[in-house]
Amino acid sequence: MKLYRLHNIHLATFLFTLLLNFTFFRSNSQSIFPPPSYDQKLKIEAVKAGQKILLDGKLNDPDWIRCTAATNFLQSYPSEKSKASFETIVKVLYDDENIYIGAVCNNPGNKILVQNLKRDFIYDENELFAVLLDPFQDVQNPIPQFAVTPYSSQRDLLIYDDRVFDVNWDAVWKAKSFITDSTWSTEIAIPWSSIRYPSDSTTWGINFNRNIRSKFEFTGWSIWPMAYSAGRMAYAGLVTNLHPPKGKSNIRLQPYTLLNVSKLTGKETSTKFQPGGEVKWLLNTNTSLEGTINTDFAQADVDRQVVNLNRSSVFFPERRQFFLDNANLFSVGRNGIIQPFFSRRIGLDDNGNPLKINGGLRFIHQTGKQALGALLINQKDKDTTTNSWFGVIRGQKNIGATGRFGSMVTFRHDEKTRLTNTVVTFDGFIRPTPPFYIRPMISASLPYGAAKTGFAVFNELGYIKNNVQFNWFQTVVTKDYNAEAGFLARTDFINTRPEFTLNFRKHWLNDRINYFKQQIKIDMYHRATDFKFQEASISFAPFWVTFNNGAGFAFGLDSYIQSLQGIFSPVPTIAIAPGNYTYFRPFIDFYSNQGAKYSANGSFTWGKFYNGNLSTYDVTLRMVPVTKIATGIRLTYNRFSGFEPNKKTINTYLIAPEIRASLNPKIHLTGFYQYNTVTNLGGLNLRFAWEYKPLSFVYLVFNNTKTLDKKLVTTPVNDNTGVIKISYIKQL
Repeated sequence: MKLYRLHNIHLATFLFTLLLNFTFFRSNSQSIFPPPSYDQKLKIEAVKAGQKILLDGKLNDPDWIRCTAATNFLQSYPSEKSKASFETIVKVLYDDENIYIGAVCNNPGNKILVQNLKRDFIYDENELFAVLLDPFQDVQNPIPQFAVTPYSSQRDLLIYDDRVFDVNWDAVWKAKSFITDSTWSTEIAIPWSSIRYPSDSTTWGINFNRNIRSKFEFTGWSIWPMAYSAGRMAYAGLVTNLHPPKGKSNIRLQPYTLLNVSKLTGKETSTKFQPGGEVKWLLNTNTSLEGTINTDFAQADVDRQVVNLNRSSVFFPERRQFFLDNANLFSVGRNGIIQPFFSRRIGLDDNGNPLKINGGLRFIHQTGKQALGALLINQKDKDTTTNSWFGVIRGQKNIGATGRFGSMVTFRHDEKTRLTNTVVTFDGFIRPTPPFYIRPMISASLPYGAAKTGFAVFNELGYIKNNVQFNWFQTVVTKDYNAEAGFLARTDFINTRPEFTLNFRKHWLNDRINYFKQQIKIDMYHRATDFKFQEASISFAPFWVTFNNGAGFAFGLDSYIQSLQGIFSPVPTIAIAPGNYTYFRPFIDFYSNQGAKYSANGSFTWGKFYNGNLSTYDVTLRMVPVTKIATGIRLTYNRFSGFEPNKKTINTYLIAPEIRASLNPKIHLTGFYQYNTVTNLGGLNLRFAWEYKPLSFVYLVFNNTKTLDKKLVTTPVNDNTGVIKISYIKQL
């Protein structure tokens, strides 16, 4: 009864606060301006180059002089539709091989903020210029964005529905920038073979955006509302007079050779030479077939360790490039909660250790109306005499201009047991009005062996405007649902998660403040079998400000209701007994200007934690004395006290320093170390990478995993691995 009353108190508090905020919002709301009609869209004419373009970033080839220019950039953030502080001038050329984008970015004072020279840099932390292309003029297609910094660092990604950003997509393209005392300019060359487009197209959707990071200002040519990103291509302009070559079949080969030397605890030194690679056959601009053999990911980023203090499984993102390509086509559900297909189940065991991938095939077909994808992978199991097969078939169909429905079948077949786990999923995406969208999914795991049919349902409701954002995530997973090629945070659960954020303009605040926010999040779990309550939390941030330079500060209160049915051990030395627990934890979050040479961000929480006390400090410091050297360190500290039976104080540390030294955007040396007292392990990763031609690399990698305190384990670990890998891309 006490638990029920507390539940109602939490809900009443949320609804009352929501009513007050909504009343205030109604009196201060700012409407979303509509996209321009087709005949009112901004236009820029492309010019065919008469001679070879020298890519030096200077835009002094004679062909650039013949081009018309896109100018008059406006702000999307922080002052929507206001004139950009600095002028940006953009021109478009093309020839039989590439489409070229040239931009001159005025920059009085020459204050350039760039954090490092890595590829796929963080978007809002850096000065940049970017182009977005919509060849099919269909906003439901994935939109490629190509961005470059004043130091020629490149970032490419695909944008889906202006809400999903696939940063791990990589294309073959080139860019070169040039810096003067008062400007920086750039030239971008994108091969036609790196873009999907209709064979008879002469007019594409296009937009340009620029981050003026010294002013934390996000600007664009054909401006879009602050609530959206530049990927909302309904607001984009048009590029005319394009004459791309007819789509033709072409083949991209990517072979590699690898030498792996390892010395694992209790084993002799092992030396392995392994060839392998991938081949991609682009049948036309819409269809590709890829194959891989002896797939290897020695160069992939290591997982960042975390100290998991909640009752759900930790979600580690995919970092392996082969699986990252076209990943969003197969992405259904919600990251970290439920995904019927999750590529990390392939080639990795339950502890994240690599398993051998013998090979696989992938087929992708995407047009302005539909998409079809298939993936088949063969994995060598721990028992080296057996294999497992993983497969997924995915289809999508656009319905009208704002709807899409899809289906997916995934399976895993284990040769040892001769059993096949099959999951069938149907999903959709509907945008009835520009601010509102619905994303439903229903999934079923079919019976096999002793397993019964299981079901899962997920839906997201989203409403986004300049001053308000509301999301409601609802997930139901029955006891028998089993996706062996997917991810589940838990089994047999119902998760209800509404989130509400208000965002007030700065005109009634201090001049140094851009926005004042308030946010409420509810996260509630019940058991699906009998609807029995498991846990709930309400996070309320009544005070959250963002400043003109991108810094921010928030404080609030997290309240928890926990119903433990079994012993819970957040760390190995603490066992919390079953029972009902209610407690509150204040929090403070902060982040300084993340584009500056020296920056910090962190989160502090303290207070009760089940039947004891917990203080958590999570701080990251970053230092960029010069653009070619970037360093940082993250410290997570937990102090547990007052827990039964002996109420002993326990401290845990996770310390992770890292450094990146870059000779230029193509040559990098990175070092990353993780010291984790919870797992009693230290991990060192050193990697040298040289991109000697676009997407062709030489890698030197060293990894060490070592037990920190040998007294706490019977078998200390000290594993060392060194890898030399050379990959090469050849376009036929």
